[in-house]
Amino acid sequence: MNIDYPSLLNSSQLEAVSTSSKHVRVIAGAGSGKTRVLTYRIAYLIDVFHVNPSSILAVTFTNKAANEMKERVDKLIPGAAPFLTVATFHSWCARFLRREAYLLGFPPSFSILDDEDTGKLIQEIVVEHNYKKSDPIVKELRSYISRKKNVGLYPDDIKPSPFFINEKEFVEMYRDYERKKDNSLSMDFDDLLLKTLLILKNFPDVQQRWSNKYQHLLIDEFQDTNDVQYELLNLLSNESTNLYVVGDPDQTIYTWRGANQKIILDMPRRFLDLKDVILNENYRSTSSILNCANSLISHNKKRVPKDLFTNQSGGEPVTLRSFDKPEEEARYVVDEIEKIAGKGEDAIYSNIAILYRSSYLTRPFETELAHRGLPYRIFGGLRFYQRKEVKDVLAYFRVLVNEKDDVAFDRIINVPSRKIGPTSLEIIKKEAASLNLSEYEYVSNITNYPGTEL
Repeated sequence: MNIDYPSLLNSSQLEAVSTSSKHVRVIAGAGSGKTRVLTYRIAYLIDVFHVNPSSILAVTFTNKAANEMKERVDKLIPGAAPFLTVATFHSWCARFLRREAYLLGFPPSFSILDDEDTGKLIQEIVVEHNYKKSDPIVKELRSYISRKKNVGLYPDDIKPSPFFINEKEFVEMYRDYERKKDNSLSMDFDDLLLKTLLILKNFPDVQQRWSNKYQHLLIDEFQDTNDVQYELLNLLSNESTNLYVVGDPDQTIYTWRGANQKIILDMPRRFLDLKDVILNENYRSTSSILNCANSLISHNKKRVPKDLFTNQSGGEPVTLRSFDKPEEEARYVVDEIEKIAGKGEDAIYSNIAILYRSSYLTRPFETELAHRGLPYRIFGGLRFYQRKEVKDVLAYFRVLVNEKDDVAFDRIINVPSRKIGPTSLEIIKKEAASLNLSEYEYVSNITNYPGTEL
């Protein structure tokens, strides 16, 4: 390949891309080109170090990032992308389990429950424990199960705390959740990681086969890795594995769901041969923004010291304003947009963005923009696979490949309308359970059971 790496990368990026070190930690500041570095690192491994693409596993934070990285690599090294494994932790584990879950008694066609499916199953369980679907315990139980799974704990691993008054009941409901899920040959997102760990830890021949498969592990957004994910990386490694991580402790945002900042910070103690590369040239912001950011983040105690800089000098100073009411804030922001728009060829509406913390905060901005007749688009709405009609169709497919998937069956039993009400569904559930059948297995052979109450 004729890739001119020195002309395409700055000196720090080139150092990160071309290093021959076995263990590498790239501290990549915001806007410093970390995706570019990861992409060129993969290309460099194949192009210069002659690494077989099939022995490379790159883990990204989103499926979109994984697809983009593959596309970029394919442009640099045509024909390499089909042999690479670029995936999120969850999507890689799903692929692994389609091949290996038989070891735990699951068929390759096991169902994967999404957030909505999980919520419905939890509602069903709390009702069985004499609560209502609308009671706060639904949200509390869901959060409890997620927290426990994020640290690798199933019901049998939990010893109820005397300081958590209802924990014994929560553990029982968690156990019911797992039982129903297993009976329907289903897994939730957290199970994808935990069941993978279970297999790799309990079947040494499988662990050896998969740890020998990958010679190079590259991990993006490493600052948001949790203990379960890190254990998975260790199980996929052996003495000859090369580990290359990219992240920035200053950008850790997922501690609320188990991200352990210590994993990236403690690497120098775990890997004595660790090579550190710091990417601190920012290509996204002006110096006034970076100076403000640097002065704020410097107060963080748990970080790798660095100061971002840019060759884009000047820029508008950062403005901080506070308001008593959301409507006042919205009026001020839209006033500023009207001042900016039309001042230059780049000052068009499509180049202006309003960032907000949560989607429920958009209403006052939408109201003000609509009132003034300004065009706008909301990003981050329902994704394609979250739309009701799409999920309905997918539920039909899930039942076709997994007759024990009661969650999918419950979704489609009345789609389209078959005039089957909640009472009839409860009878189906009760009678199917009494025969140790899934709901679909029972209904599809209901003529064989003349004693039914239906």
